[in-house]
Amino acid sequence: MALFPQIKQFIRSYYREGVQLFLSRPVNPIEQPWHEITDGFPTPPLIEENYTDLAYKAMNTIHYFKSALQTPREQQHHFAVRVRIITDKNTAEPWLTSPQIMDGKVTGIIANKTNLRRHRPGKKITLPEEAILDWMMVEDGYLLGGYSIRLGIKNLERWDRRTVYDNLPFQVDDGNDHFKHDLSTPEGALLLLGDAIDERDADKIHYCKDFYREALYLLGTTTHPSVPKPITEDMVQMLEQRLEEVFMKFNLLPETTSFYDAKRAFLYRRECPMNVWEITEIRTYYNPKFKTMHLINVQETKDGWKVLSNMNDVQLYPRPKNDKGPIIDLTGDHIKFYEDYNFPLFLKNRKKD
Repeated sequence: MALFPQIKQFIRSYYREGVQLFLSRPVNPIEQPWHEITDGFPTPPLIEENYTDLAYKAMNTIHYFKSALQTPREQQHHFAVRVRIITDKNTAEPWLTSPQIMDGKVTGIIANKTNLRRHRPGKKITLPEEAILDWMMVEDGYLLGGYSIRLGIKNLERWDRRTVYDNLPFQVDDGNDHFKHDLSTPEGALLLLGDAIDERDADKIHYCKDFYREALYLLGTTTHPSVPKPITEDMVQMLEQRLEEVFMKFNLLPETTSFYDAKRAFLYRRECPMNVWEITEIRTYYNPKFKTMHLINVQETKDGWKVLSNMNDVQLYPRPKNDKGPIIDLTGDHIKFYEDYNFPLFLKNRKKD
């Protein structure tokens, strides 16, 4: 009988510790082992429309990943690629660690549990390079790439997103998209224009811009009553000269904001009239932290993509002093994204004035 109180005390203590452990552990919002998330290889659920954006961004930026993989800097690590494995009955999309890409093939070690018997975590496999869906690496403590992670987490509930982000072994910001600096993509044209402004190179700026098309687009889409109809060639040329004068005068000033030290992420593409695409860019500066958003129009020409609209800043963080009104009229999709993760609360529930 003397042992009974000791046994009772032991059971009570064991139960109390078990309950505390259960309550202290966050609920896993993704159907995968928790250690895969804390190791930095989450596989949040993707929906069908995610794959188009995923393929576009991952494949147009993978050149930067391959270059870093060959000669990594000290601040670059956690290299991995996400691949699609197809068998007769099932399909899996795990991350591969320690990747090697050469001769049109990718080799790596499976990091995630899959529904395929012959493909278990820890197994080294080789696949065609076309099997790559996504890539990721950590640079200066921040996730780079990982577009399937970013897109998939947006499909979770708001609280679940924060749980996943807080338990990753690296920080996640808006990203830094390394498209090739050329006119082959809209994002590449914007990056090239940023280089031209940094270099104060007037010829290079003209190579990236098309002031005539910009004037034509502005006049063709305006509904302002002061603009006469029909639009004449003289009107287009007059506006073209004015746009060029203002843009070149401002962007050739010595104190114009530099682009080389900014992290530039291109979050959305939206098709507009006259075969014009609107690109939403988030530009983040550190030391001190400063964040701006840009809605920029681009148009595809026979010479490649050309930038139409001026790159004007809209300050997101820190909020401008004495500014209590809406900063910009955001569409529903923009509001949904910005209120979900790491954006100031003043962007929530934005309404049109």
